[in-house]
Amino acid sequence: MKAVVIGAGATGLAAAYLLSRAGVQVSVVEAADRAGGLLSTFDVGDGRLLEHFYHHFFTHDAEIRWLLQELGPQERIEIRDSSMGVFRNGRLHPFNGAGDLLRFRPLGLADRLRFAVSSAVLASFRGYAGREDVPCLDWFDRWAGRAATDAIWRPLLESKFGAAAPRIPLAWMAGRLRQRARSRRLGREQLGYLAGSLQVLVDRLAEVLAATGVEIIVGRPVTEILVENGRVAGVRSDCGEIRADRVVSTVPTPILAEWVRPIQPSYADQLARIRYLGALCTVLSLSEPLSDVYWTNVTDPGFDFSGLIEHTNLVPAAHYGGRHLVYLSRYLTAGDPLWKLSDDALLDRQLTQLGAMFGRPVRRLLRRHWIFRGRFAATLTEMGFHRLIPAMQSPLPNLFVAGMCHIYPDERSVNNSIRVAAELVRAMGFCDVAEAVPRGLSLSARYGAANPAA
Repeated sequence: MKAVVIGAGATGLAAAYLLSRAGVQVSVVEAADRAGGLLSTFDVGDGRLLEHFYHHFFTHDAEIRWLLQELGPQERIEIRDSSMGVFRNGRLHPFNGAGDLLRFRPLGLADRLRFAVSSAVLASFRGYAGREDVPCLDWFDRWAGRAATDAIWRPLLESKFGAAAPRIPLAWMAGRLRQRARSRRLGREQLGYLAGSLQVLVDRLAEVLAATGVEIIVGRPVTEILVENGRVAGVRSDCGEIRADRVVSTVPTPILAEWVRPIQPSYADQLARIRYLGALCTVLSLSEPLSDVYWTNVTDPGFDFSGLIEHTNLVPAAHYGGRHLVYLSRYLTAGDPLWKLSDDALLDRQLTQLGAMFGRPVRRLLRRHWIFRGRFAATLTEMGFHRLIPAMQSPLPNLFVAGMCHIYPDERSVNNSIRVAAELVRAMGFCDVAEAVPRGLSLSARYGAANPAA
């Protein structure tokens, strides 16, 4: 059997690896000039690599641990204590456990207790991850209280989903809290990172795939899906036609929709209904840290970033030649004016905001900066989203779909992409290969997979 995988991101590469284990002849076609997708990295100096968009994994992520062990670089896994903060009312508040919550002055004592209990309940009971019929802000208003919702949950959701925040289902939030809660030990969250960046995983995957005969074609965007006698028979790209018995798409559904529209317009309309958020990530190289917190949620208005992730408060700056590396992250809906700002204008605004945030001349600390934009960074998971997720086995014979939408109700991650790839090969009939991938706590592929138990 011959298969073509469209897209060389985490899902595409993992799918290619699993299919090759099943004895399938595989070609991977990627539009970008290198494999990796959202795992792509850049050189911060002296050959030290960092991801364009921040990455870590949880201690309970069984799928990525399995793949790393399969490929060999499992010794590069580093588990480190993490830290979290909330910037509220002009002040950075530590937010790592019960003690910090009790000292969180933007809320009264009763509201702090309601916040703690409701968050624990939501993270602890798996059934909440199936609550598609309840907007999470409505649930928080009732159980965490209006004060906690307005101080924490509402600004967090609005910063990511914009005007769609009131329509985000409880299932999405429950999936996210469930993962984070189970990565804590003795009240402290621990996170994993791959020494040398996730480029180590991408390079090793590419090396192993090449050794097993998998062809990875980069810089050649697919332009057409080939159909013969009503069945998908391959793809056409800049390098010509690639014939195949099966075609697997791991690209964003709006892109796939344009390819299938001439073949089956109704299916194209279904795919196009899934909307995506873009990601805007500014990476700063500073001469000193801004704080001692790894992940700060910015809930005050007036900032062009909602996440301030000080990477070198998780992985020490010594690993990067003494550089202190900071991500300023923002998800954007289509048409947001911030997306249209020039890089220079965006940087100027963000440095001014950081200076006000920390009461320090941040501009003087700046060594270098980089700005990355991802057009399809996350799905917009509004109420009823689960009904939009396409079946992995498409209505077009021989065409299979495994994308970011299948990660729902969990959050986008490499681990969850591997889970989606495993369920994809199951849908293609390679159940033994799928069963070889251990199942951790991931709820990804709950919708659209061949196996309802997923």
